Amino acid sequence: MLQHVNSLVEGHTVAEINLAALRSNVQALKNKIDHRIFLAVIKTDAYGHGIIPIAKEALKAGADRLGVTTVEEGILLRQNGIYIPIHILSTITPEQAEYVVRYRLIASISSEYTARAISKEAVKQNQSASVHLKVDTGLHRFGIDPLKAIEFCHHCYYLPHLFWEGIYTHFSSADEGEWDTTEKQFQLFMDTVKNLEKKQFYFPLKHVGASTITIERKDMHLDMVRPGIALFGYHPAVRQRNIVTLKPVMTLKTKLVLKRSLAANSQVGYGGDYVTKGQETIGIIPIGHGDGYKRRLSNNGHVLIRGKRVEIVGTISLDQTFINITNLIDAKEGDEVVLIGRQGQEEISARDIADWIHSNVDEVLASLMYRIKRKYIDEFS
Repeated sequence: MLQHVNSLVEGHTVAEINLAALRSNVQALKNKIDHRIFLAVIKTDAYGHGIIPIAKEALKAGADRLGVTTVEEGILLRQNGIYIPIHILSTITPEQAEYVVRYRLIASISSEYTARAISKEAVKQNQSASVHLKVDTGLHRFGIDPLKAIEFCHHCYYLPHLFWEGIYTHFSSADEGEWDTTEKQFQLFMDTVKNLEKKQFYFPLKHVGASTITIERKDMHLDMVRPGIALFGYHPAVRQRNIVTLKPVMTLKTKLVLKRSLAANSQVGYGGDYVTKGQETIGIIPIGHGDGYKRRLSNNGHVLIRGKRVEIVGTISLDQTFINITNLIDAKEGDEVVLIGRQGQEEISARDIADWIHSNVDEVLASLMYRIKRKYIDEFS
């Protein structure tokens, strides 16, 4: 219901999603991969950007496939007229096998139990189910133990109505630039593939590369790459900025809804953990941790107003944030406030916010809740 209301009413806080920037990023990344298959990872509501509009625009820009982490997201894409291959990049429960087969989603297989569940359902529906075997090379999240891969394939490779289209892994330390670790994991994956092929277990598509590998390691592109956060304008590591130019897709804006003059030694916000040092002007903006604007930004970050950086003060509440606008004499209620993006000569990126809260860009963007309206624009900057 709230999402329906948001489609009708534009509140003070809006996330502008620039589709031209998205297309530019897809093209920049595709230019790095020759003719490999390009799987655009749009999990977690496209990192907060809106999964359906982003999916359709990514396909227009040249993406060959899409990747999500839940069956629900895969079904949503199908229900919105998207018929290209869709990968579920996380594990599924056996109970979800019915929907994986029905909606022709490509499941990741990390256990015999899951493989058998999908096979059983595919037989029941008289369908062929494409699946990809995941190999655990060191992240230790999902995947088959390389030492048990041959045994697994003896049990599952010839299950009825399964088509083992691919085999893949996901690296633990590529974004951090730990190349010794990453290269060992890559070699373990390639050795596993080679050992399986010796036993006549073949997988047409082999892939290991998320955003960092797409940008930096052409030698690991194999048959397909899976960029995620890079689609939205953020390099996984700062060192990559000189390798490929990416444009942030989201600008997060709100408005100054109230300003008030407070005397020295006034306590501001819950707990009073900010105290005015003199006569200060405090502004209130209508965004809080209920919107996904992290509470860890309390007394710890900046926003832009009238082209200037101003400090966040006090504890961020569920729905509001305080900012110190003492030095902005001309600031007035209704002024635009930029939380992510550029205003004048200043810019605050999602990476800046991630640094302030000791997290990563993924969390900053994907945490933004549905009550923040997404407004789609198409502008070249």
